[in-house]
Amino acid sequence: MGHFKRPMHRYLSMRWLSCWAILLVTSFLMHPGASASASELVIYSGRKESAIKPVVELFERETGIKVALKVGKTSGLANEIIQERGRPRADIFIATEAGVCEILAREGLLQSYASPGARAIPAEHKSVRGQWTGISGRARVIIYNKNLVKDGDIPNSILDLTEARWKGKIAIAGTRERTTLSWLSALVQVMGEAKAKAYIDKLLENGLQVLPDNSDVWRGVGSGEFAVGLTNSPNYHLALQANLPVGVVYPDQGQRGMGVLVNPNAVAIVKGSNNLNQARRFVDFLLSKPAQELLVKQAFEIPLLPGIDPGAVRPLSGFKVLQIPQERLADLEERTLTLFPGL
Repeated sequence: MGHFKRPMHRYLSMRWLSCWAILLVTSFLMHPGASASASELVIYSGRKESAIKPVVELFERETGIKVALKVGKTSGLANEIIQERGRPRADIFIATEAGVCEILAREGLLQSYASPGARAIPAEHKSVRGQWTGISGRARVIIYNKNLVKDGDIPNSILDLTEARWKGKIAIAGTRERTTLSWLSALVQVMGEAKAKAYIDKLLENGLQVLPDNSDVWRGVGSGEFAVGLTNSPNYHLALQANLPVGVVYPDQGQRGMGVLVNPNAVAIVKGSNNLNQARRFVDFLLSKPAQELLVKQAFEIPLLPGIDPGAVRPLSGFKVLQIPQERLADLEERTLTLFPGL
């Protein structure tokens, strides 16, 4: 491995490399065979198989291009791209949030490509240099168990969760979930370091339960183990799909509210791709109407492109969005990890 700037080296290498080997074994999902042929498009996806595989299969049917799909944690896969920088194996990288793409771009590991479909993507959800683009979004919401939370007690702000009534009743995924890390970085940006740290310290003092995964959060809230969870908007729909008694709040709305952070799932082409033309076709396809409709239907994601039916999902126009450039969230990552060791 070569020399990396500190945010990438410290976070992706030191913190994540310890579990990287496990991820290689447990989340290596490819077509038959351990390695891809030279003609196959190799996709590293931090999105779960249930979210991205239907889109990949449609791409294969419509284009005839074969895909080798590898699914794992976003940060673990980013580390592999770093390790393989001399001889890239991946052609495409799909991340659960854009900050990691921005960091890889700064390391010179991503290939610029301005897809025609990206023109309609809002500027805050794509790279200013064309090195990654958002493909769909997930809002940072509060979910609650309807059997445990009375209508009059439903929290309208994340700040309400420091109240004594929620002691030991709140769950969140730790910063190994990159959407949690992005949310914490957003708090640092909006509130300042001192106030953001004081807020998180109060949550921890109030018995905040830190879980391994966002799936643990929505299942825990749905089962009644916790009354409230801080998580991503698709998890509310997954809980409903599982017939769990869960409600949702898009917090901190109104004139004085900070709004809700939207994490864009992002796609990028790996620099040195062996299948550059096919990689460009895949990015174009992800931004097409058929692929966008699949993402919304299969994964309950928020459309970033206009004209896509959101279905049961609340669209971007349906709530106040916290406006923070993804580049700024990437800048804050290392400091955020230092500020919140308990997460």
